[in-house]
Amino acid sequence: MSGPEKIAIVLATYNPDPAYFRQQIQSIQSQTWQNWVCHIVDDRSQAESQQLIRDTVGNDDRFICHFHPQNLNSYHNFERGLQYVATDATVTAIAFADQDDIWQDHKLSLLLETLRAEQALLVHSDLELIDGSDRTLHASAWEFESRHPEKLTAELLLLRNTVTGCSVLFCATLLPSVLPFPPQVEVNWYHDVWVAIVAAQLGKVAHVRQPLVRYRIHGSNTIGVVRDAGKLYRELIVWLSKKCRITGKSYLIHRNLSQAFYLRFQQSTNPEWRDPFSDRRLDFGLGILRLGWQSWQAGYGSEGIALRIWALKLLFDLQKLRQRLTPKLFKIG
Repeated sequence: MSGPEKIAIVLATYNPDPAYFRQQIQSIQSQTWQNWVCHIVDDRSQAESQQLIRDTVGNDDRFICHFHPQNLNSYHNFERGLQYVATDATVTAIAFADQDDIWQDHKLSLLLETLRAEQALLVHSDLELIDGSDRTLHASAWEFESRHPEKLTAELLLLRNTVTGCSVLFCATLLPSVLPFPPQVEVNWYHDVWVAIVAAQLGKVAHVRQPLVRYRIHGSNTIGVVRDAGKLYRELIVWLSKKCRITGKSYLIHRNLSQAFYLRFQQSTNPEWRDPFSDRRLDFGLGILRLGWQSWQAGYGSEGIALRIWALKLLFDLQKLRQRLTPKLFKIG
């Protein structure tokens, strides 16, 4: 390859906050790695927000703006962005950007250096948590959430995502396996976990323990962070805060993501793979307990999530068993 590698950035927007958006754009423009193109993919923002985007990027032709008349939600909007990137054969690596964060100026260069040095398919970094006034809330998102990135596998990512989209850089060669995204009627999982699962399934996921993104936590951002996410005590606190109500949605989300993973990778190459979240057999959550045990053994820190999803799967299976047995109990003759 002649010349420096070209990185494509997919920046998804929807009615961005003017001040935050300008900071994000400025931090991209300030990157020490300058051979990049940024696809700004707008998900039907209001007219004034679209004009803000145009005015902010100005005459910098490294930004390519795509304004769409149809709102698809963030998941499929990032997919749209990757579809644009896929048409550019000169791109070798891809990054995601949110509309309200701040990148450290060496983010792209350090991630690309690590990606190549580790011969990885994807690399991601730690994040600094900031508030709406740029004040540091916590110096390390990984420490705050008890993430252990060196422990992740494709199956453990099905249990809990520990890869944040705005911190990743991945090889463009992953695109044929990533696209198209699995369909969702509503957003149950996000673009970053799907890309991370694909990378972990097909190769190595590397990490940088340095916060390379100032990740903004404020009232209108899509995803927040939770201290010690995945720990058993944290799951109990959440359950009690909901007054011990039980819904099956979280189990269904895990089931659907795992099913998408199976259809994309395991069905043709490893048909004997046992989906730990499958509802096609009555195992009373045994597969989920095994995955939770793997998490505990590896130090991945998601046993609390595993127990929550196991309890829901157990209830699902008991209900199925009851439905199967009830007609037999009342059968005459």
